[in-house]
Amino acid sequence: MKKRYLALLCAIVITLILVTGIGIYLKFIVLLPLGLGQEDLAVALPFRMLADEGLRYSVRLAMNATDPPAASESTVAPTTEATTQAASEATTEATTQATTESTAAPTTEPTMEPTTEPTAAPTTEPATEATTAPTPPPSSAPTQPPVTGETWRFIDPEIDFAANGKGDAWFDDVLFIGDSRVVGFRDYARSGGAEYFCNVGMSVFQVMAGIQCADRGFEAQSLETLLSHRRYGKIIISLGINECGYPLSSFRSAYGELLQKVKALQPGATIILQGILGVTRNYAGNRSYFYPENLSKFNETIKSMTGNGVYYIDPNTLFSDPDGYLYTGVTGDGCHPTGKYYRMWADWISYAIAQLGI
Repeated sequence: MKKRYLALLCAIVITLILVTGIGIYLKFIVLLPLGLGQEDLAVALPFRMLADEGLRYSVRLAMNATDPPAASESTVAPTTEATTQAASEATTEATTQATTESTAAPTTEPTMEPTTEPTAAPTTEPATEATTAPTPPPSSAPTQPPVTGETWRFIDPEIDFAANGKGDAWFDDVLFIGDSRVVGFRDYARSGGAEYFCNVGMSVFQVMAGIQCADRGFEAQSLETLLSHRRYGKIIISLGINECGYPLSSFRSAYGELLQKVKALQPGATIILQGILGVTRNYAGNRSYFYPENLSKFNETIKSMTGNGVYYIDPNTLFSDPDGYLYTGVTGDGCHPTGKYYRMWADWISYAIAQLGI
């Protein structure tokens, strides 16, 4: 019996040594040049690599040493963003991404409330912060102004979005694809006959990787299966808040791949890309990947993929203060609007689409 216990103990020790050795290799040989995973214990890294699709995607992209695939002429026509941060990074990322991009790797998104309005900040947060952080907000951040007509940044508060929008019938052939914020649309602000492929924590790295979702009109299935068997006139993609701590090049590549696949499976669909709505100043705290400066780079990247039936709308023009932070008055947890503001957001989408003439 003692020999069996001794053998088991030896096996455990050997396993720990092997796992730690692999973790050390991943941490200092694979991830250190990318600026990722440096706050994780070496023994935990092998397990994180298995669980985190976004981290694996970033590693594959770097190890292949190739630029992110450009969208084809038939699917995506980049706009003239020559002077933006996103466009300049796109031309130099192969040599600079290891030292200039964010190192944070969020794996989960703040939990979306399915039945009640959010009341507290989520407990799961991205693991690390970016090394090239923008200047953090002042420690004694001023109280954000209430949501009134005088404090809206770009939108005239006198506009009746619903009355001046496309109307609910426009959404009858719409598919929303997105994360927990789209779960909010599904639960609080369904529009027309729209369908919703969404899940808490959804990201561009996993949305086409077989994850299954269900809605009123379809049973649980993967996005690829759904797009292969149903036809939509319009598709609205709302992703990015879970990815804002990953390298921008990884996000650009994965988003571009998603867009190409959607266009290939739904060649007749008009596609609307929705920018990433920011978070409140207090929620961002010292996490630089949530700062407006960083989110703007991600949004410029999304915007650069428009053209040939692909459009862009930015919800920050509705809910963000002049500094780019989400108004505290529209949210309970600092990240997700409360129920009645989801309805306003949905009406604004209808209005924004009408302004684009789609």
